Amino acid sequence: MPESKHRRSGKNRPRAYQTHEPERRPSPSPTWVPATGATFLVLGVLVIIASNLPGVNLSSLPLLGANWGLVGGFILMAVGFGFLTRWR
Repeated sequence: MPESKHRRSGKNRPRAYQTHEPERRPSPSPTWVPATGATFLVLGVLVIIASNLPGVNLSSLPLLGANWGLVGGFILMAVGFGFLTRWR
């Protein structure tokens, strides 16, 4: 009975996981990245809280009206979250 072509005595073919170089760990992010992200998160919360205080009245803004603090706070928190997703 003839042997199949894939049977080669003494010759080992490298597997797919053996041919690639192992992945290296990415370099750590600079120290300003988490500090900036946390600062934006805290500023966003402070803007939302400050806009809901009874003494603050900036409803004269044309586009957002009385919701300027809510929108601005969420934008600041989104930017902070974006920074923190890049933190390694």
